Amino acid sequence: MKKILLFFLIFSYGFSQTNCELCVEQNGFYCGNDEANWTQYSPNGCVPNGLNNLYYLNDGWLDCVDGSDEADAIPTTFIDCLVFDYIPVDTVYVEVIDTLYVTEYIDCISGLPCGNTAILELLQKTKNNNKIYNLNGKEIYNRENLYIEDGKINFKIK
Repeated sequence: MKKILLFFLIFSYGFSQTNCELCVEQNGFYCGNDEANWTQYSPNGCVPNGLNNLYYLNDGWLDCVDGSDEADAIPTTFIDCLVFDYIPVDTVYVEVIDTLYVTEYIDCISGLPCGNTAILELLQKTKNNNKIYNLNGKEIYNRENLYIEDGKINFKIK
């Protein structure tokens, strides 16, 4: 069982390697992840350097389109692959629309927010007063909409 597990670990590692890492194993020079920079002499972006007796590195020919395999280039290392495998993160602008939801509990008697002591004082003030007030405490002369009379909140529909 251990042998099978070891086999699968080794087998799966071969499929998880990048082109750059495969090139390092061949002692080649990696042209980069941009396929437009690859030529037929750099398969999968790897310029051979001794594999199957092919020495294309620093041979005076542009095996990478940008010529990076010339001018005293050295074989790619695993450390170099970190640069190629880096995925840049771009700035993303997102339009943010803030919505504010305010939950306010209301008093079942008055319909106003709970804890509003001013309404209680107003209700007390209007008892046996024979005057009509709106919910803001201002004296009104006609009974309409919400109004306070004799310590009670009333509603009149036209």
